[in-house]
Amino acid sequence: YSFTNPGAVQSFQMQLTGGQETAAQNFNASAVDNVSFGDTITTNVDLATDGGLIWLKVRDDTYNWHLVDTVRGAGKYISSNSTAAQATDSDRIKAFNTDGFLLGSDAQSANGSMIYYSFKKAAKFFDVVTYTGSSTADGGFNRIAHSLGTDVGMLMVKRLDATSDWEVFIRNSSGSYIGLNLNTSNMQQSTFSSGANTINSTNFSAWYIGENTDGASYVAYLFAHDTTSDSMIKTGSFTNDSSSQNVEINIGWQPQWLLLKGYSSGSGLGHWYLKDSTRPDKRLQPNRNVVEATSTAFQLTTNGFTPTTYYGGDLVYVAIRSAASTAVTWPNSVKFQGGTAPQTPAVGEVDTYTFTTRDGGTSYIGVQSGNN
Repeated sequence: YSFTNPGAVQSFQMQLTGGQETAAQNFNASAVDNVSFGDTITTNVDLATDGGLIWLKVRDDTYNWHLVDTVRGAGKYISSNSTAAQATDSDRIKAFNTDGFLLGSDAQSANGSMIYYSFKKAAKFFDVVTYTGSSTADGGFNRIAHSLGTDVGMLMVKRLDATSDWEVFIRNSSGSYIGLNLNTSNMQQSTFSSGANTINSTNFSAWYIGENTDGASYVAYLFAHDTTSDSMIKTGSFTNDSSSQNVEINIGWQPQWLLLKGYSSGSGLGHWYLKDSTRPDKRLQPNRNVVEATSTAFQLTTNGFTPTTYYGGDLVYVAIRSAASTAVTWPNSVKFQGGTAPQTPAVGEVDTYTFTTRDGGTSYIGVQSGNN
């Protein structure tokens, strides 16, 4: 806030919302220009210790998306816009570091523009698991354990040893799975619900999701759905009709990463739609190898996002919380009652402060006038 040009006597209020430092430790969107082979990309996300995923794309050229994770290893990659089996290239991403990762000499685009999304394995946020299909394990259900410890918001599965479509399950999408590499509406499947033999907070059934060919190898990426006040990630759905255009979808906090998809037959949003706060006027499409394009169809807001374009039908979304700092440093000109500044708002909490000057802005008296 800029304390400038007040009158001789003036009083005003401001609201502060507690930020989420944990989000910065578990997720990072790095838009990098002029990439050079051998660069170290610093994200401050520790994938070397905790494990996770890098989902990357050349923004200014038609290279495929690449997904590289710590479970399969830095030399293995798959593409979200392709049915191709897992490929090996030990010189694309060379290594995972405690604060980022190291690019190799095959890093796709020297002097190009890249986007790197880093997801760390963390409870109530994200997990990566690999498994082998089996028609006999767990009585045929072949339950695969994961470590989210909360509801699954989105489950993405890809077979690694053969060509195949991706299958993506998202809450609120009528129990449907959607091809990550496809431009189609949903394909009906059994209900996405809690239960020992379906998808729950500790495991999912490979048989239930239809990715369970005997002896085949698979990777699964799990994104949490957390409704607590300090959540880092949420999923949801809404009907994109004329009445919802330019009306904010309130999720309770500001997102820094937003993935959307139309899932009903009436939706005009066939391609996947992805945007982040590093370039809020741009969009990418994970199911296509196209270059980054300008788009304001969905605007990120303080409390969620606003659809400004009418696509029609039903849409589903996955949102990751903004990594705003939780620390507040007040100007020296501000003196609080009692001589001590109030505590910073807790994560997700909104506090109100009142400031009064009687000398045209040389000094201020501050008070916390509203707590949560």
